Amino acid sequence: MNGLDDVPDTVYRVIFSGIVLYFALLVYGQVAGDSLAAFAAEFVFGVIAVGVGTILYLQAETDRGSWVIPGAAVCLVLGGAFQFAFLFTRNPALDQVSSIVVFVGIGLYIYAVWYAD
Repeated sequence: MNGLDDVPDTVYRVIFSGIVLYFALLVYGQVAGDSLAAFAAEFVFGVIAVGVGTILYLQAETDRGSWVIPGAAVCLVLGGAFQFAFLFTRNPALDQVSSIVVFVGIGLYIYAVWYAD
């Protein structure tokens, strides 16, 4: 897990800002009934998932002993891809699959950080 310590602080700030932006757009879209804000929140969700998954995958190359971090990275990237597919097709099943796959990716990451080593 030493590879994750090499990520610059700027990357963590961008991820945090993206998450705050996602929740702000989501709440605004729901409260105001603005479909464009809701669409933007869904897009930001996909970008965050792909971005975090990519960072985890690149950092996992330094830690060859465990499959958990690469598994989390793949789940996050796939979840983001399913989110983009949902945005293009508006198929609700893709939205659900995206959320579940991202949730699995986050769960794998939490497992890797707290229990694996």
